[in-house]
Amino acid sequence: MCGNNMSVPLLTEAVTVSAKEKETAVVIFLHGLGDTGHGWAETLMEIQPSHVKFICPHAPSIPVTLNMKAMMPAWFDLMGLKPDIPEDESGIKRAADNIKAIIEHEAKNGIPPHRIILGGFSQGGALSLYTALTCQHQLAGVVALSCWLPLHRSFPSVRSHWKRSHIASTRHTVNECRTFKPECCCLPLKTTLLHLTISLSGVVLMKSVLCLYLQASSGNKNIPILQCHGENDCMIPPHFGVMTHEKLRLIVNPDLVNFKTYPDLSHSSCPQVLHRRLCVMLCCVINQIQTYLKTLTIAKLCPPPPPPACALKCVL
Repeated sequence: MCGNNMSVPLLTEAVTVSAKEKETAVVIFLHGLGDTGHGWAETLMEIQPSHVKFICPHAPSIPVTLNMKAMMPAWFDLMGLKPDIPEDESGIKRAADNIKAIIEHEAKNGIPPHRIILGGFSQGGALSLYTALTCQHQLAGVVALSCWLPLHRSFPSVRSHWKRSHIASTRHTVNECRTFKPECCCLPLKTTLLHLTISLSGVVLMKSVLCLYLQASSGNKNIPILQCHGENDCMIPPHFGVMTHEKLRLIVNPDLVNFKTYPDLSHSSCPQVLHRRLCVMLCCVINQIQTYLKTLTIAKLCPPPPPPACALKCVL
C-alpha cells in the first residue's frame, strides 16, 4: 500500500532519506528550536544502515515567547527554560499528534511501529519523548539529545502507583469483597469488579489485577530510551537531563533508560554521540525489540518477561 504524503502535513516538506535496500525500519528525527531537518539529515546519512529510512521533518514557524515573540521554526511555544515555567500544553499535544500522524503513515505503508525509532535534539528531543510516551503504539526506542520531558507532571509514576494500590487493595479478603466499595480503589471500576471475583486462600489477587492494569495504562513502559547530555550545556542545563532521567525511570522500565553525559560538550551534538551510540541503537535495538515482541507471553495474568539485557545495554 502506497500512502499519500499530502495527507500528512509534516511529510510534504520533510527531508526523507530513503534506504539503500528494502526499507524495514524508520528513524524520525526532530530538530531543535530555530533549526530545520536539513542539517540532521546530512548527519544521519553518515550512519545510515542500508535498510533504514530517515525522516527529518521541519517545524512550522510560530512566534516564540522566549525569543520576544520572534517568528522561527518551533515545535511548540516556549515561555522559558526553567522547570517551573508554564508550558504550551495545547501546542505540545498538537505537535505530538503531527508526529504520531507520521508514525501512522509509515505503519500503513508497511513499517510496524516497533520498527520505528523516534529521536530529536533539544526541543525536538523533548517532543520525541512526549510523543513516544503518549503514542498508542510501542516504538522501537527513543533517542533524546540535550532535552527534557514536557508536561512531566501529566505522567503517573508506575512504581508509586503499584505501592499505593498494592498496600490498599491486598487488605481486602473474599469476605470483605461483599462490602468493598469500588470508589475506594484507584483502579478502573470494570477492572476492580472483575478481579474481586478472583481469590486464593481468602486473599484477592490484586497483584494480577495490577499487572493487567499497568499493561493497559502504560503500554509504553517497556520502550528503550537513550538520553545524551553535554555537561557544559548552558541552554538546557545538565540537571534538566538528570531530572528527566529520574522521571523517566518512574514512568518506564528503569532498566531500559540509559543516560550518558559528555564532558566539555555544550548545547550541541557531536560525532561521539551520534556515530557511536545512535548507530549501535539503530543496528541492535531495532532488531532486538522485534525479537522480544515475538517472545512475549500471552498469559494475561502474568507480567511479560524482561526485555533482552543487550537491547539497550549494548549502547554503553
